[in-house]
Amino acid sequence: MRKILPGILLVVLSVFVAERFFPQIRMKRITVLTIPDGALVSINGVPAGFSPFTQFVPRDGVYVAAEKDGFFPADSLAETSPDTLFLQLKEGCLLAVNSRPAGCQILSHNFSGIAPCSLIVESGSSVELTALGEMGVSVTRTVNLLTPGARVVTITVPFEFTDPATGMDFTVIPEDLLPFAMGPLTVGRYEVTASQFAEFMNSVDPELRRDSFSVIGRTCLMDSILKCNWRVPVALCADSTCYQPVPGMENYPMAGMTWDGAEWYCRWLTSESTTGLEFRLPESTEWAILASAGSELPVNLSDVNEIILTRHPDIDDGWRETAPAGAMGSSRWGLCEMQGNLWEWTDSRGIAAGGSWLSSVEDCTSESRIDLSVDLGYPFVGLRVVATGVPQDIRSLSENRH
Repeated sequence: MRKILPGILLVVLSVFVAERFFPQIRMKRITVLTIPDGALVSINGVPAGFSPFTQFVPRDGVYVAAEKDGFFPADSLAETSPDTLFLQLKEGCLLAVNSRPAGCQILSHNFSGIAPCSLIVESGSSVELTALGEMGVSVTRTVNLLTPGARVVTITVPFEFTDPATGMDFTVIPEDLLPFAMGPLTVGRYEVTASQFAEFMNSVDPELRRDSFSVIGRTCLMDSILKCNWRVPVALCADSTCYQPVPGMENYPMAGMTWDGAEWYCRWLTSESTTGLEFRLPESTEWAILASAGSELPVNLSDVNEIILTRHPDIDDGWRETAPAGAMGSSRWGLCEMQGNLWEWTDSRGIAAGGSWLSSVEDCTSESRIDLSVDLGYPFVGLRVVATGVPQDIRSLSENRH
């Protein structure tokens, strides 16, 4: 035993010295071949040379990747390093991606960049690209790449701006996101608020004022019918010479205007705005497309109230009645509270869309419609404005984006 022990110690010491001072013993030679030749080869993420390529690598495994212009990258992870590794690069398509407006973040599988940017995609495949704009707005587009070569793709994303004359926030929905050759649409990002409607009320003559806000004087009647403990978000000021939002409700959606009152508001906004656009109530088909953000399926539910909570205890949005503008978040197109919160008047006389805080969950969809009297205002109906086209001076208005 005494004779064997020194031998064992000598072997261990020899291995240690060899690995310490001759590291190539722990390495092995690997040759990387690619089809086609001339690909840049990376070993464990570090560029090492062009194929065909030979190098010492760790015996216990190695990650090898190869890339070449015009081809889709190839890689291999070997737990034990082979003597020769073959990598075949498939013909690829150079995909140049632009966005309108420029500067959107572009996301795809294992790729992220800021437009304009480019990526290599395997020829004969398809790739899903998502462009992220401001305020969480996003557009996803699938691109089919049937042949190798270069391809340029432009993804148009809705964007927001604020009209400096009225302070209203709008979203521009580009034409190529809309069906039926509808043309680009400029849409109110939010339902018209109490502050915005009060400005209108103070600008029109008394006769028009009374007709457009017919809930005044009927509040108790509406409360007795609906049992909603609802209060008008706009009231007469102390000297009864003007209207003003109820304190704390300035940013809540305005309800209670008649259908004609909503039409008059659109005409007034057209005269006040610096966009050069003619504002109107949305068509029923337009409203459905905007509410679903281009989806083929109806989109449900922005806001519900305590009455609904008694039927659906899992739903709690934090507001008993209407939610303030933007509180429920926005759709992929940047529009807020399209379903629920308030039914919204459409250009079809007496028809409102989308459900309200007083509706059942089933009625809070992009397809829901209700037929109401045009002579009354309702505490569950408001409005959102829309215009065909984009502002005249879109460049200067873009500087007023959020």
